Amino acid sequence: MSKGQTLMRGHAFSLLGLTLMCLYALTVSHRLLAAEADQSARNRIVRVVTISGAGLQPGTNDLLEPMMARLDQAASFHPDIASLPEHFSYRAPEPVPGPVTERLASWAHEHACYVVFGLITKKDTRIYNSAILIDRKGQIVAQYNKIHPTEQEIKRGITPGEDVGPPVFRTDFGTIGFQICFDVNWREEWRRLKEQGALIVFWPSAYPAERQLPALALLNEYYVVSSTLRGSAHIYDISGETLASAGEYQQWAAAALPVGKRLFEIDFNAEKAHQIQQKYGSRVQVVWFHDSDWFTLASLDPNLTVEDLIAEYGLTPLDEYLAKCTKAINQARPEAGSKAEPSR
Repeated sequence: MSKGQTLMRGHAFSLLGLTLMCLYALTVSHRLLAAEADQSARNRIVRVVTISGAGLQPGTNDLLEPMMARLDQAASFHPDIASLPEHFSYRAPEPVPGPVTERLASWAHEHACYVVFGLITKKDTRIYNSAILIDRKGQIVAQYNKIHPTEQEIKRGITPGEDVGPPVFRTDFGTIGFQICFDVNWREEWRRLKEQGALIVFWPSAYPAERQLPALALLNEYYVVSSTLRGSAHIYDISGETLASAGEYQQWAAAALPVGKRLFEIDFNAEKAHQIQQKYGSRVQVVWFHDSDWFTLASLDPNLTVEDLIAEYGLTPLDEYLAKCTKAINQARPEAGSKAEPSR
């Protein structure tokens, strides 16, 4: 090969490399612009994926690469946020930022996607069981240190995190909350997340807790996303129903969540729900729970919110209806009436 041909070939490879870099940059920019465009929608529908570690062998093995392979598969869903299990990499404790956070930050930036993941972290001489949140641009924006580690974890050197308030964090699609594994048993912590406006609670864990999580989702009327080292990862509806599960044939699950969804009692609302279905058709979703006298109402239209429908039809969501009923019940009690009578 002549010197001229060698130079031409070198220039061709340089041009190819530059072209690929430009295509990559354009792809990332397009995804970020698409995410920003979605933020302008009045009614957000959030695309969520969750990863299970089932079938992988922990112990002394490093699980970062096999877990990343599953995350890469789930990227086909074009998620707004992805979740990985507690201590998903099975690596030794590391500072934040560190090698694992840097790897996830790169993935988050490439896919313009938030990422939640469990990590054993260290700060000075202390070790924590943590959940980390990385934003669409690859920036670390939140860390929650598990406040209820097990006794076995404490014996292994895990320090309980400080209770500095409910672990809720703002994203461009709304407020999310964190809990980790054994935290599932402290129900008041889950209520505090609701009180702080959490729309979705992410739960990186070692196990599925398939009995507790649906109950917590229903009691607090928010979505719950579990990401587990063993067993199935799940996405639960505000009604406690399972929307998606990982399993034998696919070790990740995905769902599109209309985060404005509300739960209603049929009293004074059922006929109005039928009217909404007739008027709005495929723009809304009504799911009836016939054995519970409940229904959920969600908008699938980016420019129509459930709050719009509540105002238009005079609907009363379940939590507000129960508060109203409690007030009426208390006022109707005999002792309330006797207190109201003027003295003679």
